[in-house]
Amino acid sequence: MADSANIVDLILAKPFESVPYEEKLRIKRQGRSTPKIDLVQKIGKNNRSFQLSWYDKVSWLTGSAVTNKMYCWPCLLMKPSHGCVVWSKVGFGDLSNFDRAYKRHEKSNEHVSACARLSCMGRIRVEHAINEGARIQVAKHNETVKQNRAFLNRLIDVTSLLGRQELSFRGHDESSESSNKGNYREFTETLAKYDSVLSTQFESSTVFSGMSHTIQNDLISALAATISDQIRDEIQDAPFFGWQVDETTDISCRAQLSVIVRYVDSAGKIQERFIGFFDVSGGRDAQSVFEILNENMQGYNFKDKLVAQTYDGAAVMASDLNGLQAKVKAIAPSAMFVHCYAHRLNLVLSQGAKCLPECRIFFASLSGFATFFSKSTKRTSFLESAGCSRLPRNAPTRWNFTSRIVSTVANNYDGLLQTFENIIADTTMDDDTLDCAKGFVRKLEDFEFVFMLYTYEQIFSETDVVFDIVQQRAMDVLYCKKRIESLLAFVKEKRSEGAFQAVYAKTADLTSDPRDEPMRKRRLTQLQDPQERYRNLYMAILDNILEQIP
Repeated sequence: MADSANIVDLILAKPFESVPYEEKLRIKRQGRSTPKIDLVQKIGKNNRSFQLSWYDKVSWLTGSAVTNKMYCWPCLLMKPSHGCVVWSKVGFGDLSNFDRAYKRHEKSNEHVSACARLSCMGRIRVEHAINEGARIQVAKHNETVKQNRAFLNRLIDVTSLLGRQELSFRGHDESSESSNKGNYREFTETLAKYDSVLSTQFESSTVFSGMSHTIQNDLISALAATISDQIRDEIQDAPFFGWQVDETTDISCRAQLSVIVRYVDSAGKIQERFIGFFDVSGGRDAQSVFEILNENMQGYNFKDKLVAQTYDGAAVMASDLNGLQAKVKAIAPSAMFVHCYAHRLNLVLSQGAKCLPECRIFFASLSGFATFFSKSTKRTSFLESAGCSRLPRNAPTRWNFTSRIVSTVANNYDGLLQTFENIIADTTMDDDTLDCAKGFVRKLEDFEFVFMLYTYEQIFSETDVVFDIVQQRAMDVLYCKKRIESLLAFVKEKRSEGAFQAVYAKTADLTSDPRDEPMRKRRLTQLQDPQERYRNLYMAILDNILEQIP
């Protein structure tokens, strides 16, 4: 066809497949041309030019002195059906990326196939060549799959590590110029410095680098699904399990339901596993929460295996007949309702505080004492000068804190009166402070407020001890049960005429007996015998607690 000096240019002008078969065999025997190529490029401050030594380094490399481009000899002749356009037709001329480009090309399926077909041409029959090419393709594919799996295993390990350490995945700026690309990218890029699998993939891959947000999310979802399947299998092997359901709010203010299960695995160890968060923003009543639990826990066979259910957080999770626990028990008969002792004790006292309007008014007024002194160090200094203890900050949902306020006010009754009188007498005080102080003096001199104060003070003195016991993480359940029973006996003991008369007499000594007030000065609610009214109030408070504790 022509000599080797211009063979590349002639093949570019007249495709190899159109050449007669004998001419093809002659060109193959003649081999590639290795002309001097006049190709120089400025890279940075230096010039880089084509080197003849590259022909020795790359066995398939050829070139054209006319186009001043480099080509792949097998691909130029065998013309792959797709891909390799640069190396088989256009010509490669980017000297700055030559090393990376030729390595990537010789690993491509198109190049391998072209080499196989050129090697087989004229030596074996066509069907044998096809089979050999297919074998090479399969081998190449298997090798690629093996490398991809090794690469993916490393990404899975990084994802697992970040999950175990509870670290965020992404950074605010993940561009190549960023100094902090996020934990996921920084971890993998650091590992790539010492791991050939990662470094090779990052250098050669043009499609899958594993760094995109989509890949990260897919890896997280895949790991979550695998863990969920393992938990489900363990629960299937366990004879029974219990669940704890709580309600929380995420950063976007959506209500979520968190579900945790406890069970004994096949090795006899107690396991506690987090199942997940479920969106309940669409409905937070007992029926809506029940439907979400019923839908998402079907795979755990809870109707047969659930033996304990406990709830926390929302009012719909109370133990009333229409509550969530009753709905669960209707379809899972063995699901006994249990509750945290300490939290349940809080609820008992909460119910006791809300049972009567007088109770609600008392606790609302009591919280004002702590708030008054927490807003000003100057006010607190009057407490210290009167020898009074500081009042704790009130936490409305934790009744052990409320008990501390009750105890502090009761034990510092005289000192608090003196403190407020000193504040009223101080001419430097602002009007708001003076008004509040006068109001607190009226409260401390009010028979009903002081009566409630010492009624609850005697109750909280005992419940505080029990609360501290059941709050401990390591506790003896039977011992806790006995202490709660003793609390019940204590409240029953206080529900007596003698105990009532003691509280009534102490209150009358500190304030004044309402029976001594003229009938015309009494409020409409106190037209009955005052002592009888307070006896009924006292007994109602204790009856409510006695009802709630069991």
